[in-house]
Amino acid sequence: MLRAFAPVPVVELSSKERIQAIYSTNDRLFVGLASGALKVYEIDDSQALSDPDPSSAPSDTSKRSPAKLLTTIDKFIKGSIEQLLGLEEARVLIVLSGGYVHLYDLDTLAYQERLHRTKGAVVFATSSELEFKTPFALPPNTAPEKRPSVADVQRSVSRLVVAAKKKLHCYEWQGAELIGSKEITVPERPRSLTFIKPDRILCGLVVEYFVVDIPASQVSPIFAAGRPVGAIDGVLAGVAANIGSITSSSSASSRKQGCALAARLPEDESVVLVNEFSSAFFSSETGSFMKSKRQIKFKDVPSMLGYSYPFVLSVTANGKKLEVRNPKTYTLLQSINFPTLQHFNDGKNPFVASSRQIWKLSRRSFEEQIEELIGQNQLDEAIALIENVDDVFVSDRSSKLRELKMRRAEILFSKLKFSQSMTLFSEVSAPPERVLKLYPEAISGVAESSEAMKNGTDIPTPEETSAETNGEKSHGPAEVPPTSEATEAEKVDDEERPDEVEASTDAPTDASTSKADANSVSPSQTHDIPTITADTVSLADSTNAEAQKKKDLEIFDRFLRPTTSNSSSSKVDNRNAVGQGSRPAADTLSLSDSLANFLSFGKSSTMRTARSELGNAEYTGPDSMDGKALMKAVRCLLIYLIDARRKIARLTSLQSGTITEEDFDRTASAKLNLASYGSDLEKEACIVDTALLRCYIIINPQLVGPLVRLPNHCDKNAVRQQLLMYGKYSELVDFYFNKKLHGDALALLKQLSDSKKVSEFNGPEHIVRYLQKLGQEHLDLIFEYAKEPVNINEEYGVEIFMANTPEAESLSRKRVEQFLLPISRKLTMKYLEHIVFGLNDLSPDFHNDLALTYLEDVKTNAQLYSSDDEMVQRPVRKLLRLLRESSQYRPEKILAAMPRDSSLFMESKAVLFSRLGEHKRALEIFVFSMKDSQKAQEYCMNVYDSDVPNSKSVFYTLLELYLRPPAKAATNGYGATAPSLPTLRDNFDYPGMNLEAALELLSQHGSRLSAVDALELLPPDIKLTSLGQFFESHLRETNTTINRDRISAALLKAELVRTQQLLVKLKSKNVIISDTKLCPVCLKRLGSSVISVFPNRTVVHYGCAKAYKESSGPRAQTVEKDE
Repeated sequence: MLRAFAPVPVVELSSKERIQAIYSTNDRLFVGLASGALKVYEIDDSQALSDPDPSSAPSDTSKRSPAKLLTTIDKFIKGSIEQLLGLEEARVLIVLSGGYVHLYDLDTLAYQERLHRTKGAVVFATSSELEFKTPFALPPNTAPEKRPSVADVQRSVSRLVVAAKKKLHCYEWQGAELIGSKEITVPERPRSLTFIKPDRILCGLVVEYFVVDIPASQVSPIFAAGRPVGAIDGVLAGVAANIGSITSSSSASSRKQGCALAARLPEDESVVLVNEFSSAFFSSETGSFMKSKRQIKFKDVPSMLGYSYPFVLSVTANGKKLEVRNPKTYTLLQSINFPTLQHFNDGKNPFVASSRQIWKLSRRSFEEQIEELIGQNQLDEAIALIENVDDVFVSDRSSKLRELKMRRAEILFSKLKFSQSMTLFSEVSAPPERVLKLYPEAISGVAESSEAMKNGTDIPTPEETSAETNGEKSHGPAEVPPTSEATEAEKVDDEERPDEVEASTDAPTDASTSKADANSVSPSQTHDIPTITADTVSLADSTNAEAQKKKDLEIFDRFLRPTTSNSSSSKVDNRNAVGQGSRPAADTLSLSDSLANFLSFGKSSTMRTARSELGNAEYTGPDSMDGKALMKAVRCLLIYLIDARRKIARLTSLQSGTITEEDFDRTASAKLNLASYGSDLEKEACIVDTALLRCYIIINPQLVGPLVRLPNHCDKNAVRQQLLMYGKYSELVDFYFNKKLHGDALALLKQLSDSKKVSEFNGPEHIVRYLQKLGQEHLDLIFEYAKEPVNINEEYGVEIFMANTPEAESLSRKRVEQFLLPISRKLTMKYLEHIVFGLNDLSPDFHNDLALTYLEDVKTNAQLYSSDDEMVQRPVRKLLRLLRESSQYRPEKILAAMPRDSSLFMESKAVLFSRLGEHKRALEIFVFSMKDSQKAQEYCMNVYDSDVPNSKSVFYTLLELYLRPPAKAATNGYGATAPSLPTLRDNFDYPGMNLEAALELLSQHGSRLSAVDALELLPPDIKLTSLGQFFESHLRETNTTINRDRISAALLKAELVRTQQLLVKLKSKNVIISDTKLCPVCLKRLGSSVISVFPNRTVVHYGCAKAYKESSGPRAQTVEKDE
């Protein structure tokens, strides 16, 4: 058992003296005798532990006493001293004797007074508190409060409560001054008093309890006939903001034997209640019983009960034994035999006494106690003890606590209590290497099998894979014949029960565990597909990345995200946690609840856990587990892995500056810090994600896809091995895409496409879909793997380069054109049409290239088909459309590429000459080459109404070509006007004058021609009757112009007259300023000052104009009308 306390004999009286009461301060011990005498001793704290075996009866001879007698007052009081207590802040010693309470000076022991109203007193209790200038109580779920300093103390308040008959007499001191008292009537006479708050006291009867609110004088029962009666209706619900800590409540020796006992536990503001029927824990904060805490099982009803940090102390009914218990685990840690004990002083300096002897319970250091518990394999108790004490008592407390919990988790794992083990690992944020060491190589990846991968490119068929799976080389879970016998795995459900976790009897572990070298990321890359040794499973990949990502997130939301409500199917109970008072993190429990929704047992298998070093002894996991236990262990591992993944992500965000330290502290648990997973968070994330992938493959393969498609840190080589082993090619391709390993992904798809054994990947469709997701930065890779699919089917090129996606639009268009040109002119034409007409690219190069491509297409088809065939006319129409609608090409370049003697390009040449401003040449093509007067007139109409240079003379040019065609040119049909431009044909014979076409032009568009110029071109022998329509239209247009000019002149003249009248009117207006004329604003004479005259003839000073304008409003702006 634990040696928490060692009894040191300090006082031994003679046979004639009998101890009646004891009380201790920091350095003195007060002993009250039955004779009324008082002895005061000085305690020597340097005295070492005197008894090597504290469980045996303490020695009372041959020991040097650590107590020195300071003084003895034989006639200190007349009667027997029944109880002693002190108020150190008020420096008062309180003595109960003869049914009265007496007050003495604590330093000089001088008598002060007797409290006369305490007649019939049987027991009393004291409390002290500090009131601060600023309240230090903070609302729940806030940051830890600032520790108050001595300067913040405003005053000390001490209270004394005396039980006399059915009344409580309450006295209060502020500092050393007694400021008042009050009397409270209670239902029955109390037999024990315990302060649970500075202003609330718990009164114990025989078996019942009631709480008294001293300021409100309110009495509330809480326990009747051994049964709780409910909460106290808010009596204990709140605490005043200026209340400090209770420095002293009541001594255990103040409680009368055979009554209901109580002891306050300040760590969690609870009170342990014990009567002859049962025991319970009562919350002084909420005023209700604490259901999360179980009863303390005493073999017999204690006669005395007390608390000494951090243990609950009790004395058995016969007074022969002192028992030490842990208030969180309820375990009996130590039992010390004594002669019959009659008095017990708990608190910081505990003492016990018989009728003649006094022993000091000397506490060993907490570090020694923890080491002793570890040596006795009581990890639960060691964890509970280290959680109960403050950091000042244990060096590096948090690290030791974390190590102990990890050892305890390993032991729970060895007992097949996987859920409790993983929950505890998650609570302390254990390193992933240490947790995964407990699992076989198939999960941990500590040492990959030499036969796991084979270099080769042959891909087996599903039949071959299935046959090999059943063979000896199978790396997946092997099938085990069902058995009717109860296996050890069927007993693992006991870990889900809410019973107390039994103390471990295994050897304690040590912090040293070997690291997993195989989990590091290997930089090697390979494009070979190893031989597959599992069933081929292939999930169709989605062409829509956004929809697939949304689907993946929905799966994670459904199965993996923490839930806010407690799942009824969850079997995790907080009471199963090691240390009982240690509550796992809320998010860990929520993850456990969420996983219960979809995890199910898989195939049966047998495995042997990895070995781990635990201290000097070798830790051994479960020797063997059947398939059900293996599946359960892997499912429980998910609890840890998902929680570790979330925590590492938060730490990474903090390290990278994505979140601030304030946000991290607000959302992360108190036990999570940057040292939880070491400095290399990238490595830890890789280990966790890779193990998570292995678990998903075994437990729920449906989740492999979402894991690899979302951001992850899985090891590339391990993922490749696992996914190829189980035939999950689509998931491996998604993983490569997520990691931007596009070369590996395309190499895999190429091998799968070439292979005839995996039908799902036959053909280049998967390669094309993958290439569609790549952008400009991977253009060389696109060209490398796109050439073969495009050669097979040009539509694949359309899907890759002309898809309506941001990736396709980001590709370098010039390089794509150069890539497609040697492969297919038709595909190149489609691509140029896509970027010119579809994407509205205004680059002249692409417009020129498209026109030249059309031109080449016409030339090629003209050699195979007749000129009227659709195969020839279609590209001609496309070329003409481009030349008319686009303005970004270079006409000279296209004209130079056109053949001179082909009739297919006549209209296209006319459009090109029009772009160059050579309207005469364009019209010559329509008139002489195409002999189409209608198109010539349409051309003139289009040019006349545009902003093209020389557009107004285009009809005259056409008339001139009709009436005076150019003479025959020997070398150039267009004369020497533009020798640098190409000709239609050499030695072209121009026709004679076309008078009929000229007269038609004059009759339809004569108004657009100058009559003088037109008549000069006409032959002199023409009949005037043929020009009737021309003259009529021209005269009508001339009259219209003359009339329009006359109307405009009349309107302008009227406007001039109106303006002149207004000017005369304004000049006729004047104002007269005399010597007596005053400014209406300031009421001062205007005199010779600068003035302002408003339209209503009001005259004010220039400085007063703004004020007058604001006060008069619109009236100041109106002009008076002359009558």
